[in-house]
Amino acid sequence: MIWIKKMNLNRNGEIGTGMLYFVFFFMLALILAGIYGGLIAFFGKGYDYRRTESNDLFDSVKECVVANKFFDSKEEIPKDTFLEKCKLELKTLEDGEHLVYFKNRNGVELSVGVSDFKNRCFLNIKDRARAFPKCKTYGEDLDKKDYLLVGSSQNSRRVA
Repeated sequence: MIWIKKMNLNRNGEIGTGMLYFVFFFMLALILAGIYGGLIAFFGKGYDYRRTESNDLFDSVKECVVANKFFDSKEEIPKDTFLEKCKLELKTLEDGEHLVYFKNRNGVELSVGVSDFKNRCFLNIKDRARAFPKCKTYGEDLDKKDYLLVGSSQNSRRVA
């Protein structure tokens, strides 16, 4: 009987030792959550730059078209002249992800890039499907008005 009493007296630090297991598992959970969060942040969906790029390209093209009076032109504007005066690269615009289209009140048209964007820009799916372009327009598509359409479907992608 004396021996049983002595055993009970030696258990004074057992509660503190048991509590350290909770601290250990809590720290382990925090470390795993940090690793998981870092992986999600690094390999996540990416950023959607379609609207921003479209707005920047639109501002640049509109400024160039107004400065060079392309809206007042009565003659066909060569693509090379347009690209040179606006300081744009043909390789960039014809990469399958951009469109610059304008039509002036005299009926002169110029299109550089993916011509199907004239249709895809106005579909409502572009907010859900990242392969569709986001566009910005100026004017109305009427015969006696100036019209400018710039679109971009360039997106950030995962690197394979």
